[in-house]
Amino acid sequence: MADVFLSYKREDLAIAERLFAALREAGLSVWWDDRLTPQNSWDATIEGEIGAASTVVVLWTPRSVSSEWVRTEAHYAQERGKLVPVLLEECEVPIAFLLRQTIQLKGWNGDTTSRDWRKLLTWIGDLKTRTSSGAGQQNEAGAAKSNPFRNSIGKLPSGDPVVDGAFVNAATPAGTAFRDGNNLPVMRVISSGAFVLGSPFTDPDRTAVEGPQRRIEIPAPFAMSVYPVLATDYREVMGQSPVPVSIDSTPLASVSFDDAQTFIEKLTKLTGENYRMPSETEWEYACRAGSRTRYSCGDRIDSTLAMFGAAAGPIAAGTFRPNAFGLYDMHGNVREWTADLWHESYDFTPLDGTPALDGHGSMRVVRGGGWCDDATLLRSAARMRATQSVRSQFIGLRIV
Repeated sequence: MADVFLSYKREDLAIAERLFAALREAGLSVWWDDRLTPQNSWDATIEGEIGAASTVVVLWTPRSVSSEWVRTEAHYAQERGKLVPVLLEECEVPIAFLLRQTIQLKGWNGDTTSRDWRKLLTWIGDLKTRTSSGAGQQNEAGAAKSNPFRNSIGKLPSGDPVVDGAFVNAATPAGTAFRDGNNLPVMRVISSGAFVLGSPFTDPDRTAVEGPQRRIEIPAPFAMSVYPVLATDYREVMGQSPVPVSIDSTPLASVSFDDAQTFIEKLTKLTGENYRMPSETEWEYACRAGSRTRYSCGDRIDSTLAMFGAAAGPIAAGTFRPNAFGLYDMHGNVREWTADLWHESYDFTPLDGTPALDGHGSMRVVRGGGWCDDATLLRSAARMRATQSVRSQFIGLRIV
């Protein structure tokens, strides 16, 4: 089984040969059709090699986009989740692949130290990891298996490496922690999956707004900030914090929903990445981290597990151990805005993980409980609400 199946147009043989040699030099096994003859069963051989390869690297050029064979190989690879598109020359990429992340190697001269070349190797390494470890689901420690082509740029207090967000791609394993710049939020990749939203009737603290329970499908991986947005994160993007803080690692508070949206818009512009507010269902999925209990840590919580029931706060983020997805302070410390408009039940909640935005109103869903709350409001299913213009010392945010 090859690590890489190389798909290209014959007229691009010279650049394909250069890529083939560089991939082999990086320690990857590569299959390409340079040795196929008319005597071979061409389509059966290619289909078998694509099926066996961990990755299909498609080289887009003005010649290859018009090739029926290259397009077919790209479709076949995309359907199997192993396509890595590489743009070698400016051209009109087929419409079916326009929304795919694409490695830019226009004008590549064979420099194996270039950032774009390293992005290609990292993506291939992620797909190899997924192939060797199965579906690549989040493990209980939160951390992901390392990729030999991706370097660490820092570490979390847990010891988990933090990597450069530029080398994170659609195949990056769940559990990978990354950041898109110095002093910007550390994010962690969360796997796709399903869970039951809301609380059961057996929960003694259940309220009517926590139902009816619904099965929610999170269809694709996403990344969520490891901590609530910190004062330092906000200051890096906005230039100042909304209120003075004495500890840089303190979660941001006294920030309205509208303030939070402005922060997210500026962060998106600064990094070129698609940051946004989590939906309520994404938030609960990430908070539960595979658990079915009242809290991610079990059916009870105390002051050794979260910050709550206090006369003053918040405290430094990450003081308590993370949940199974490697996220800190999902219970307590600060409440967190979500994107959803407030509704009195889950009757209007989409089943695909997107936010509930039908209707009108200025109330948004708030989750997680804060330093001033009692334990009932820290439950994974507990719901709160706030007017989106309010600035409360109890409310901060988390981003995806």
